[in-house]
Amino acid sequence: MVIIMIKKANSFLYTFRHELLIFSLLFFTLLCQLPDELHGWNSAWYAMDYSLGFDSRLFIGSLLHIFYPDFLPAKAAYTFVFLSLVLLLLMLSYILGFALRQTEMTLAGHPFAKTTLEKYSQAGKGLLLLISLYLLCPGSPSYLWTSENIGRFDAYLLLVTLAAIICCFHISSSWLRLILITLASLIALSIHQAFLFLFFPLLLTLYFIAAGGTKMSKLHMVSTCAAIAVIGIVFLYFQFFSHIRIPSCEELISLLSSRTDLPINEVALNYEYFSTVAQSSSDLVLNLLKERIRYGLVTLFLLSPLAILYLYVWFHILKAASKKERWFYTLLLLSHLSFIPAFLLTIDWGRWFGAFLTMQVLQIIILAAKKDVPALSSLHALGGAFRKHPYVFIAAGIWVGSLHKFQATLLPDAPVFFTSLYKIYRLFF
Repeated sequence: MVIIMIKKANSFLYTFRHELLIFSLLFFTLLCQLPDELHGWNSAWYAMDYSLGFDSRLFIGSLLHIFYPDFLPAKAAYTFVFLSLVLLLLMLSYILGFALRQTEMTLAGHPFAKTTLEKYSQAGKGLLLLISLYLLCPGSPSYLWTSENIGRFDAYLLLVTLAAIICCFHISSSWLRLILITLASLIALSIHQAFLFLFFPLLLTLYFIAAGGTKMSKLHMVSTCAAIAVIGIVFLYFQFFSHIRIPSCEELISLLSSRTDLPINEVALNYEYFSTVAQSSSDLVLNLLKERIRYGLVTLFLLSPLAILYLYVWFHILKAASKKERWFYTLLLLSHLSFIPAFLLTIDWGRWFGAFLTMQVLQIIILAAKKDVPALSSLHALGGAFRKHPYVFIAAGIWVGSLHKFQATLLPDAPVFFTSLYKIYRLFF
């Protein structure tokens, strides 16, 4: 009996070795870097629920209100965030490990023919390289618990999206998958309406995969478009028509002060509920636009190894796709343009960069996990490139791994790098 249990344990550890290793590393990072308290800009929303009105950002507070109906201690909110991050890491580790297992080409019992197997034999190594660089980069999950991002709702948006991805991996019914993706999207919009801008690439990928990918029927195509339209309508409601019933910022602060001992940021609440769009844009966006552009361009330079990597992967995906299939991958690639409104309308560019890098890698991971042939071909080419030029990729890993994780508004290295260049310039000129 003991021997059988040991064999089962060894089999489990071997099967899920990727998940266990990834989770262990991420969890260790979480324990080492977790701030002592939630960032004050966002913390007030944990004490707000639907009794104040039907508005975006109230879903999480309403969930906590079930367990703490009268008073929400700051410690309870902090514990909720910590447990949510652990759950997120578990789900992300499972998805990454599952994709790696799906792309590990073993002859025994594999659905591909031997010739096809040889053609994509490096795909697993290419995917492992892609995942490794993602986990090292400033947009890895660690950016979700930096001092300025801890407690932000981005983590819950990613968590809900990861749940939708797992459903797509393990549910065979296309109609049930479409329903669950739509439900997950509506929940995410209730958490924060920015979901539509930040997670649309994954949303579109999941819808297309659930509907049959390049072989989707007209009925599935119409259903997918209808579901996206519904999500768009709900987004417009939360963005332009929803509101809370509290008439002034002072009354809202007074009410929240009686509900929780979390920090309550008057400026954040005032801009969200009691200021006009023109005023908030003038104070927050236009006032700091030149600085954001300057440091944004520096950030793009610092992330250039990742830009080259993803351009390489997408070039080979489009190259491997047939002419009839190319529209599908072109749409997936163009879906990342949904980030543009987020960058134009708000100042939290660090959060948007982090989400953008996460969307890039997860989109390719979904395709690889579903054994998408152009994606496997591209990853095979990436694995071959690593075999030929390993030091280039090692240098890229050291480059991106040496950078700090994204804060809310920028990459901490960007202003330091810009200032250093300016000092060198002044030294000689």
